[in-house]
Amino acid sequence: MFPYPMSALVPRLFAPPLSRPGLFPALVRRGRCGFICSAKGAHGGNKKKLTVTEKLKFGNAAPSLDILQAPKPRDDEGEPSTSGSGPESTSRAAAYVMESNVLQVAWRRVLRELSSLPRAIAIMALIAVLSGLGTFIPQNKPLDFYLTNYPEGPDKVLGFLTYDLILALQLDHLYSANYFYLAIGLLAASLAACTYTRQWPAVKVAQRWRFITRPEPLLKQGRTEMLPNARIQDLGAILIQRGYQVFLKDGSLYGFKGLAGKLGPIGVHAALLLCLFGTAWSGFGTLKGSVMCPEGQEFEISSYLVPSSPIAVMPDAATKVVHVNRFLIDYRPDGSVAQFYSDLTLLDPRDGGREVLRKTISVNDPFRYKGVTMYQTDWSLSAVTVRVLGQDSPLARAAEAAQAAAARTEDSTPEGVATSATSSSSGGGSSSADTGIGERTAFNLPMASLEGKPGVAGRLWATFLPLGAPSPDGSAPRGISILARDPQSVVFYDASGQFVGVRRPGSGKPITVEGLQLVVEDVVGATGLELKNDPGVPMVYAGFGGLMVTTLVSYLSHSQVWALQQGSNLFVTGRANRAKLSFEREMDEVLNAVPELLRPTTATEPPPSNAAANAP
Repeated sequence: MFPYPMSALVPRLFAPPLSRPGLFPALVRRGRCGFICSAKGAHGGNKKKLTVTEKLKFGNAAPSLDILQAPKPRDDEGEPSTSGSGPESTSRAAAYVMESNVLQVAWRRVLRELSSLPRAIAIMALIAVLSGLGTFIPQNKPLDFYLTNYPEGPDKVLGFLTYDLILALQLDHLYSANYFYLAIGLLAASLAACTYTRQWPAVKVAQRWRFITRPEPLLKQGRTEMLPNARIQDLGAILIQRGYQVFLKDGSLYGFKGLAGKLGPIGVHAALLLCLFGTAWSGFGTLKGSVMCPEGQEFEISSYLVPSSPIAVMPDAATKVVHVNRFLIDYRPDGSVAQFYSDLTLLDPRDGGREVLRKTISVNDPFRYKGVTMYQTDWSLSAVTVRVLGQDSPLARAAEAAQAAAARTEDSTPEGVATSATSSSSGGGSSSADTGIGERTAFNLPMASLEGKPGVAGRLWATFLPLGAPSPDGSAPRGISILARDPQSVVFYDASGQFVGVRRPGSGKPITVEGLQLVVEDVVGATGLELKNDPGVPMVYAGFGGLMVTTLVSYLSHSQVWALQQGSNLFVTGRANRAKLSFEREMDEVLNAVPELLRPTTATEPPPSNAAANAP
């Protein structure tokens, strides 16, 4: 029995293609499957092409004669027309038709230009060139960077590239330039036009159930096989077993499979449009900024997020506060930096400073919370903590006075004070051994970066410990200079600029400078974070994921099979848009699997001899 419910398959009714004279087999060859036939259809008559003026005037179809027909003369010429069929109404209708036809012709021409493959390739090449320039020229740098690295005169980069040319062509922020967004918009319009004019109509055509009721149109499909003594139901059952969707109607069969291969190019275009839209949304809706926050300090996210355009919206997570618990640098055995770590806590000030999330981030392991991402990008030294051993020095007495004032006010040191002092009971054996005094005084000295200063190579931080009050004549005060290139070591210089020694923070070993015994307790680091809220990133990721899937789907072959039952003969043909050799092999296997019916014995044929069967 035929396993497919033929009665349930009621196809749409489409008019069969018109047959033309002269469509008879040009080559007939007897084989296993019957006759292999091929033919060429006759070319239709030549059509008269419309001129550009005629196209602009009438469009692709001539206007209706009923609309442009002149009104019949009336007997009452002096009375105004109330039916709307007078000369003025007819002229307005004609003008409306002319205007609509002109708009239709213009719209079709725009679609044809946008869907042009050479133009789409040119637009993609332009975007690739602009992206290459954005990679070659550093983006979003300060003006001083371009003035230094792209000077005028004989030192021009590549002989012509200068800072004024970069600024004039917006090459310093190329990915947010107007012409870059224009190129993206043109590519998106080209993809949409190609999908609308080419891909989607092809899918609609592939969805139709197209039956062939005469052998002549069947021959136009290409290779056609004729199976003698075969049934169309048997062919349909074999095609169903191979994954085809089969439809039967009045001795005609249509089957297809791989319709997803037709939808694949549309999916590719949709994924590309999603990527382009996400890129544009990232350009207009991104908020980003950077912050350098010392250990123990905190900052509000919204204070450092800068919108890229007026339409950018501040996320809800920007109201949270980030507290830097600790900044650490991990070193390799040879002394080189292995990794940077920042221990961050996210607080909600609207809920009494409740801890929302805590995480230790590092390079390539950012902090993410509801659309806001914080990257570990930089570091710095914010302060150095030194202790002065002994109570007889002016610095120790000043520290004690500051401590007493702080105790009276029960408050922290106000902003603007360069140093802060705290005292504690003795606990280090080295201080008691050197001074015999159990009290030590600590100074938290802020450090400033000297990077880029004349005579300074690399990264360097410095601070100054004054030894007395400023001179009334405005001369440079006497003091101790403290320098550091990393948190591992601190260098001391005396008031005359002579090198004194190096100490490691936390070692507890004092150093004597200008008569003072100093101990380096700690070097306070600062973490450099890049804050970013990019609403287009999920869309770009989704677009690339869809692009990979739909690209694979588009390689699926869309195969179609037609068959027509003519008496005991079965005509079969088919075609595929891809993998044509595989399709031909599959068709050979299908046709070879169709069973051949036995012909009934006629009266003129002699009966078979039974002598061999009756032999003893």
